[in-house]
Amino acid sequence: MNEQRLSKKTKRESFLIEAVDLMRLAIIFLVLVYTIPAFVLRPETVSGRSMMPTLQDGDKGMINVFASLAFGLNRFDVVAVVEPESGEQWVKRVIGLPGERVKYQDGVLYINGEVMDEPFLNEEFITSSGYTMQTFSRDVAEVTLADNEYFLVGDNRQESYDSRARGPFHRSDIIGKHFYGFWPSIKVVLNDD
Repeated sequence: MNEQRLSKKTKRESFLIEAVDLMRLAIIFLVLVYTIPAFVLRPETVSGRSMMPTLQDGDKGMINVFASLAFGLNRFDVVAVVEPESGEQWVKRVIGLPGERVKYQDGVLYINGEVMDEPFLNEEFITSSGYTMQTFSRDVAEVTLADNEYFLVGDNRQESYDSRARGPFHRSDIIGKHFYGFWPSIKVVLNDD
């Protein structure tokens, strides 16, 4: 009889230990589900043609939130940004950094008065779209960025609504950088200086 009571007590304790372990696992899972997108990687789907040919409409991937917080933003990084007026999430490229003077003239990017090469622009895509390098990017009068402002532009200049029309974005609008694509094809868009 004593053995039977002991066996029931052991089973009950074993069940409680397993239940606590299961609850602990569920809590860890929930913390990870909410922490990873907020502070590490966030899923992103490209909508529209503004980053073609670098990114295609419907591409799915991850934006690195941690890298933008820990290492800051660099020129030509691909970033996810929330457009403050519409609340829409966009993918664009960093062209101008805080405190810089940015302008486009005859298809040429000038930063602080110096010509900057944009090696990510695909000349074949530009000419197949009926443009030249000089006509692909419309002229933009010089803009001086404040301490927390970034000039963001889409790679497909003719189909991108961006800083050229709406003005600079604040650092707080930018969610993360780098696009790690996994659908429909695997590609990684990084710009590490």
